[in-house]
Amino acid sequence: MKKNVLILAAALALVACGGNAPKKKAAAETQTTTAAVPDMHTAETSLDYLGTYEGTLPAADCPGIQTTLTLNPDGAYKLHMKYIDRDTELDEWGRFTIEANQLTLYPDEGEPTGSYRVEENRLRMLDAEKQPVTGALAENYVLQKTK
Repeated sequence: MKKNVLILAAALALVACGGNAPKKKAAAETQTTTAAVPDMHTAETSLDYLGTYEGTLPAADCPGIQTTLTLNPDGAYKLHMKYIDRDTELDEWGRFTIEANQLTLYPDEGEPTGSYRVEENRLRMLDAEKQPVTGALAENYVLQKTK
């Protein structure tokens, strides 16, 4: 009787060990290589870009321009600029668009006034060719989100 139990136990052990090998091989054979999926995240779908941004932008004829830009959920914006050490303040209202992480301001009167790259909790001002400003003052062309 002991002999039959030992033979049965050995047979079960062999079946249990041998049964996994084909499964592992089959799993390895069914692996497929997938192509990299392009990242479809944009500012419009991923970032919380609505709110108020502030910063002091460089200016040629004064120490800087204190700038406040508010982006509203309805697509409207308000831009307030105060020239430091001068008695000049300007306000602008209009609509904005965002395409591929680029925010463009369209004032109620006139041509588009500026473009910014939308980044996490900040807007980076772009030059006339819609490229980030480079050089020693590059970090001065950034508005930080405050609200």
